Amino acid sequence: MKKYLLFLIAVLLQLTAQAQNLDDVIKFIKENPKKASLYLIEDGKTVIDYNSNQQMPLASAVKTIIAIEFAKQCTAKKISPLTKIAVKDLAKYYIPNTDGGAQPSWLKSIGKTTVDSVQLLDIAKGMIMYSSNANTEFLQDLLGLTNINKNLKELGLKEHQPLYYFTASALMVCLKPADITEGEWIKKLSVMPLAAYHKKCEEAHQKLKTDPSFIKSFNFANLSLNIQQIWSDRLVASNTANYAHLMQKIAGRKFFAPETQAVLESIIEWPMAYPGNKAQFKHLGQKGGSTAFVLTDAFYAIPKTGTQLACSFFFNGLTQTQSAFINKNFGDFEASILTSAAFRKKLIEGLK
Repeated sequence: MKKYLLFLIAVLLQLTAQAQNLDDVIKFIKENPKKASLYLIEDGKTVIDYNSNQQMPLASAVKTIIAIEFAKQCTAKKISPLTKIAVKDLAKYYIPNTDGGAQPSWLKSIGKTTVDSVQLLDIAKGMIMYSSNANTEFLQDLLGLTNINKNLKELGLKEHQPLYYFTASALMVCLKPADITEGEWIKKLSVMPLAAYHKKCEEAHQKLKTDPSFIKSFNFANLSLNIQQIWSDRLVASNTANYAHLMQKIAGRKFFAPETQAVLESIIEWPMAYPGNKAQFKHLGQKGGSTAFVLTDAFYAIPKTGTQLACSFFFNGLTQTQSAFINKNFGDFEASILTSAAFRKKLIEGLK
């Protein structure tokens, strides 16, 4: 009995701490309007619209747009999801230590090595579930940036910057002219027009693709926080209103052709692979992203019983301490929005 009581006390303390942490997250959002944005739709009705038109870097959340174009091209028979691609052809785009271990983790999850080949559908799934940057660069090449960016208008995503070879921008450190200092290079990048910056990123992308020696000039130790700040600040930007409504379109299952919807769901509904989610939801899709300064998340949920949800929340301009705090509580924050009507009510009240 004593052991059980001690266990119960420990659980109650843990739940109390979790509740306090989530209260602190709500407080942080409320007190930092320039760093936080949130949009929540319940059963088709907007219940939270907090700084939702504020443009913020999307990080990997933007990969949803690439997944949509992938699904559309599969439907149009421009590509086949079953086409096999050599892993070594994907490896050309891999920039070590810049993806949080996504690429090796994805390959391990599907039991593949550098001597194997993988289906295009698995590449798209790896881009979303594991957030593989190498897969992203490969698919942007395969699908075409022009085709990908056409979706922004078709999806009604106003105030959305066009996609470019954004993961290759980590290689800006390799494109620094030898005759200037890092500080001078950072200053030059920070005032460089976006079109010129995107062109530089395309240059890095093409070097990755065609020059095997180029990646050898990359050293993660040289990717200072100051360079990472430029990288992060210049990522594709949009807002939470766009991404919550985008999630609502996918959840509604009427916007896309049935064949496109089926392919898209097979990619973005990766959380449904987990038994606990499968038991609770009919459909659950999610894509987020992060840098040292940014955390983004967009998801939709159709539970077997209860409220249908579409939500996005973005954080930007975080200090290292703030980033650690938000990341630590990210899982509980998302799960509470997904599963607790009481927490959603508290969130609605807290952000009024």
